[in-house]
Amino acid sequence: MRTRESFRARFRRPFGADRFPPCLPGDRFARPRLPSVTPSGPVIAAVVCLLALASILPAEAGPGPVASDLLTTRVISLDGTWRLAPDPQNAGRDQKWYLAPRGEAKETKVPWIIQDAFGDYHGVAWYWREFTPPANPHAGGRCLLRFWAVDYAAEVWLNGVRVGQHEDGEEPFSFDVTDAVRADRPNLLAVRVLNPTNEPIDGITLNHTPHGIKVMPYQAGRNWNKGGICDSVELLLAPRARVEDVFVRGDWKSGQVRIQADLRNDAGKDAPAKLDFVIAPARSGSTVASARLERTLAPGVTRVETTLRVPGHRLWELNDPQLYRLSLRVAEDGSASCDERSVRFGFRDFRFERGCFRLNGRRIYLRCSHTTNCCPVGLEMPHDPDLLRRDLLNVKVMGFNAIRFIDGVAKRYQLDLCDEIGLMVYEESYAAWLMENSPQMPQRYDRSVSSMVRRDRNHACVTIWGLLNETHEGPVFRQAVGFLPRLRELDDSRMVLLNSGRWDAAGGGRLMRQQIPSVAFWAWMHQSEPWVGHNPTAETVRALGITWPGKTLALHPGPAGEYSVVRWKAPADGKCEVTAEFATIAERATTDVHVLHKGRSVFAGGINMGDGGPRARFAGAVDVRAGDTVDFAVGYGNGSYGADSTSLTLTIRGPGGKAYDAAADFDPARNGTGCWSYGQFDPGPTPRSDTFRPYTRDKVEAVGSLSNPGSREWQDVLDDRHPYQRVPHTAAIIQFLRTTGGGDKPLFLSEYGIGSAVDLVRVVRLYEQIGKGQTMDARFYRDRRDEFLADWKRWRMDEAFARPEEFFRQSLSRMAAQRLLGINAIRSNAGVVGHSVTGTVDQVMCGEGLTTTFRELKPGTVDALADAFAPLRWCLFVEGPNVYRGGKVHVEAVLANEDALAPGNYPAVFRVAGPAARVWERRVTVEIPPRSAKDEAPLATLVLAEDVPLDGPPGRYRFLGNFERGAAAGGGEAEFFVYDPPAQAGGQVTLWGQDAELAAWLTKVGIRTRVADQAQAGDPAGNEVIVACGKVPAPGGAEAMARLTQRVRQGATAIFLTPAVFSDGKDATALLPLERKGRLMNLPSWLYHKDEWAKDHPVFAALPAGGLMDYLVYRDIIPDTVFADLDAPAEAVAGANNAAVGYSSGLLVAVYRVGQGRIVLNTLRVRENLGANPVADRLLLNMIRYAQSPGPATRPAR
Repeated sequence: MRTRESFRARFRRPFGADRFPPCLPGDRFARPRLPSVTPSGPVIAAVVCLLALASILPAEAGPGPVASDLLTTRVISLDGTWRLAPDPQNAGRDQKWYLAPRGEAKETKVPWIIQDAFGDYHGVAWYWREFTPPANPHAGGRCLLRFWAVDYAAEVWLNGVRVGQHEDGEEPFSFDVTDAVRADRPNLLAVRVLNPTNEPIDGITLNHTPHGIKVMPYQAGRNWNKGGICDSVELLLAPRARVEDVFVRGDWKSGQVRIQADLRNDAGKDAPAKLDFVIAPARSGSTVASARLERTLAPGVTRVETTLRVPGHRLWELNDPQLYRLSLRVAEDGSASCDERSVRFGFRDFRFERGCFRLNGRRIYLRCSHTTNCCPVGLEMPHDPDLLRRDLLNVKVMGFNAIRFIDGVAKRYQLDLCDEIGLMVYEESYAAWLMENSPQMPQRYDRSVSSMVRRDRNHACVTIWGLLNETHEGPVFRQAVGFLPRLRELDDSRMVLLNSGRWDAAGGGRLMRQQIPSVAFWAWMHQSEPWVGHNPTAETVRALGITWPGKTLALHPGPAGEYSVVRWKAPADGKCEVTAEFATIAERATTDVHVLHKGRSVFAGGINMGDGGPRARFAGAVDVRAGDTVDFAVGYGNGSYGADSTSLTLTIRGPGGKAYDAAADFDPARNGTGCWSYGQFDPGPTPRSDTFRPYTRDKVEAVGSLSNPGSREWQDVLDDRHPYQRVPHTAAIIQFLRTTGGGDKPLFLSEYGIGSAVDLVRVVRLYEQIGKGQTMDARFYRDRRDEFLADWKRWRMDEAFARPEEFFRQSLSRMAAQRLLGINAIRSNAGVVGHSVTGTVDQVMCGEGLTTTFRELKPGTVDALADAFAPLRWCLFVEGPNVYRGGKVHVEAVLANEDALAPGNYPAVFRVAGPAARVWERRVTVEIPPRSAKDEAPLATLVLAEDVPLDGPPGRYRFLGNFERGAAAGGGEAEFFVYDPPAQAGGQVTLWGQDAELAAWLTKVGIRTRVADQAQAGDPAGNEVIVACGKVPAPGGAEAMARLTQRVRQGATAIFLTPAVFSDGKDATALLPLERKGRLMNLPSWLYHKDEWAKDHPVFAALPAGGLMDYLVYRDIIPDTVFADLDAPAEAVAGANNAAVGYSSGLLVAVYRVGQGRIVLNTLRVRENLGANPVADRLLLNMIRYAQSPGPATRPAR
């Protein structure tokens, strides 16, 4: 196609996709399209504003280049309908499949994935496309075949001629096909694509490639293994002198523009050429700077560098993202052809300096969320391209200023939109996560990251390159550390973050020995956890939520699930007697504890998990030979890292009668010189002794977390963590989020969040609605939905919810308040300078997102996040949230201030309001003093801390705060509940088990008690109420349980207050008096968490019930443990369903008929909170009253 327009005329043409041809591997110029987002409510106005911002920028005038009439490069899209066939035997190359499509081939579209046409297929697949190209109009011109991305490896034939191969799932690449293409005749393009698996194909396996978190076989929480031609394919008819790449850097202070252009000359000899450079605002096209250079291009690639200056340049800002466009034309002297390239760029600077992130010199709080770009059907490719635009618009509306692409690079059009709406980008390639070491790792890692940088380095929105995520010390980590100089050759203008979460051992951070200096620790030199510590003093140490008795040994697991270990090595052959007791010394550790002999488990238990309470004990004989190891390990239990400090009281009487005491023998100076050593096991579902590594004090070279623009070194100025916490958040967790920090360094929380269930009912119907109900991901969701519906029927959940949809609706709705709760605590932490929220969207088949996988809004989330990230915000706290009338609550108010207030005095008022009236009020004046650039105010300041007495009526209370003039802060509200003390209950119960505290509490509330042995076999049991708790009474074990069961069969009702009484030391439910014993199981209770529900039942009388359990009311009562795999009960009173990650479920409170009587099973943390929490008190009284009443007729399961 001949183009007779002048260069200047083309430059001034209105904004359009045909204005300049796309390039490799620089920016692609795309037509802006109004997103087809259909948000509702408060989102509409904000989206309109964003789109207006992206399309209205003032014009600037200036001189342009001389006009000329030249032929330009033509780009022909080969996207659309292709043919696709699997090659499971990898026989296609030998059988010459590249000569013609296979008969079994199906139609597919490109770009798209193999797995839509051939679900569950992985390995080699072949694509075919016929096309008829015109003749190349350029004298001596070249025909180029360009692929923007093929995942993972591609081998390409054109008309039976092999034109090249390429490896890497995200890198654009091209082949010169001039000698193979046939002008004005049909051409056959064949592409052999390798989507790697766990078995080698062409010597390539999935885990040894840059693959992100793809996994086989699939499991929730990871990404599907998928592949194919995943971006556009184009044929370029180009002149022999052309632009291969352009890199533009604008200096934010001076307006200077550094331009680096790589020009290719395929003439086979030197070629004199003219280069025209033109800069203009991206929206107006009016030239503001231009230059012409004359260069002689040698054969191959010639790099040309030059500098222009834009007068009166405007910065790319979050609220005013000014963009400029550089256009470059190269024309060989005497030729009628030219090649043109156009890229957008901006003037901006983003760095970490003086303890904060700064954009264009101004301090900002980095507000980010992360996305893996997961989509229905296409998995990482949207069936509707607007889905991925909605993610960006949604987070911008919610108040975020950045988005993190965590599991592979962004789509090109996403970066275009981020440029336009003022949303910063933190970008990582496939190599950043879970790539395993291999001989090819260095080359593959470098290529993956380099291709990301080359492709996206002109985008103003891209401010951070990320090299790794959650990667341990090892070859891949060290490859990333050493890659920085190479990256700086490609781009010296951006921040680089090394390893999100800093799971390596070189990250620095504030060590435990610094935070509790009176305690001696063995740990890695530059890593806070895991550790083994010993309090050598006689005093109890209280710090960081830990109550550490004197002369006590304790262990803490690591953030990635590393087991902390105390190892004893037998000095001689013989029998040794081992006594080990593990116990929580944190508020409520949730750890798994183990004793292993030569790697074989001899004991496994849980602290506040499974059937375990706050302690777990092992006592037994172990036959050893000299040199045998006996290991005592602590893991992170429920997978929720933090607050897991666990003491170990350990004595061993060894061969010959010699006594060993782990605490008394602790050596703070030497590790492993005697019988004792301290170290870690690698993460895993079970501890493996062969992975033991002793802690050392060898100085490991600290590697900083970031490199600022222009720096070629890793700077140790920022701590980077992923502090996921148990849900619901307790007082200790909230305090942890308020105080956690990096010691002498500010802290960036690069991951943290609280999700919801996946709405399994609705998501399946949405797949069906678009005709994709049989895709891999749709079938996964359908299977999980069917599991939920089976529980719905078995447990009669319609007695709590009107329909299945209501369960999911409530889960999605309550997420907003939980996110607000956590971010409220984080914003009050002056040491935290940024937070990347998990996650942008429901991804990896889990419910972690701010929106659903179909990008539907979760109720209340937009408002909650906009409030949470308000630049000026009152963060209010109340402890405790459930108190008796006449008691006190502690209230605190923290002002989070992102430089929103000018210096001055601002009056504020705080109130506590109850059901009837205001019960407390306090006025304060907040002073904002003048500050200099070197003396900035903290991002959060404590303004108020008081104890408030309460003597009002029972009900809901609110702690409120607001400015009275001069400022309008977000936040400003916290809830709590007041209860009347329990009335005298009356009646009598039989206590089965030794629990003096329980007996005293029952007496206090007016309930008479007798112990189990006072109930004779001949006594009538018809109205007897038995409360089973504590140490099992004599004779213990199965015999004691049989006696109790006999009383139940005669008509008694037994309340099993804790599940620990069912354990025989090996099986947690061995003594459960039911035919089918089931099991005790921990359900997810962190980012991915179960949803607990309670029916409107006598057990929950006068408490919120009839739906999901209120996390404020039941915060301290909800356990991690459920009864699972039991027969349907007579009454399913309360339960929990995990639809957030896969599916699992169980019962919290259930009533079973046993003979003429009943048993009440319970895992709620009633006993642990008895006497300290009004909700626990009321629940036990309700259980007893229920047990005293006649039981209802048994209803069959439906």
